Amino acid sequence: MLRRSLLSVPGDKEAMIAKAQSLVVDSLFFDLEDSVAPQSKAAARNLLAQSVKRDAFSSPFISVRVNARNTSYVGDDLALLSGGLGREIDSIIFPKINSVDDCNWMDAELASVEKAVGIAVGTIALDAQIETAQGLQNVNHIAAHPRVISLSFGPLDFLADVGAPTLHINESIQVIINHALAQILIAARANGIEALDGPTVDYKNPETFERSALAIYGMGFDGKWLIHPSQIELCHKVFTPTLEEFKSAIALLKDYEGQGVIVRDQVMVDAASIRMAQVVMSRGVAAGFTL
Repeated sequence: MLRRSLLSVPGDKEAMIAKAQSLVVDSLFFDLEDSVAPQSKAAARNLLAQSVKRDAFSSPFISVRVNARNTSYVGDDLALLSGGLGREIDSIIFPKINSVDDCNWMDAELASVEKAVGIAVGTIALDAQIETAQGLQNVNHIAAHPRVISLSFGPLDFLADVGAPTLHINESIQVIINHALAQILIAARANGIEALDGPTVDYKNPETFERSALAIYGMGFDGKWLIHPSQIELCHKVFTPTLEEFKSAIALLKDYEGQGVIVRDQVMVDAASIRMAQVVMSRGVAAGFTL
């Protein structure tokens, strides 16, 4: 499944939840963590229990972001899932994971949720959010957990955790961000799961979003978190090959057909180039292009 866009919807905003029903976005998640104030978390859970029915939303993938393991809120979040919401979602987003022990703990909790709502154990996937230095240090073990289907980067919490003195993205901060992104990408690819970038918070500036999305797409990431519906169309544009790129990849694969090396348009093409063409082809097929 193609997950280029993951739109965050605050769990306590009834109008935003209603609007999300018709949005054409690859993945939709309802947030109980950072976008919901402590005094509003109980109301958010009640609202999600009433509002989130899978068939009501156009998005093919529905998630809930629960609170971190070390908070006093996560128990009530899990109780919400056990009360019925667990049947309506495909995954939970688990923030601030520090180690595989956190994954094992959540795995057991989700098994209890699944039994409570009458679905098979293992049905609810785990989207792991890397937001701490410890989480990054343990990212390979986290990515290898059988319930984890993606790694995503939380840049602001990560920068705070490593002690960055400012959230202004200067050259020094970009170095540490790129280091974290590279480790997340490699761990995800080594374990056959998705790699996802965090949000661009300046949603009123499409140029900033496009620049960030193009950079992360160029690294090899699968998709990006969004915080506003206005970012969806541009996100899909960036993370989807053009029809011309798709056709060119198909033509290259046909020309190659198992040969060791060929020259095409005065460029040497070998097996590594073919694997890159296969990536473009698979992305295009997932986006709806036909072979």
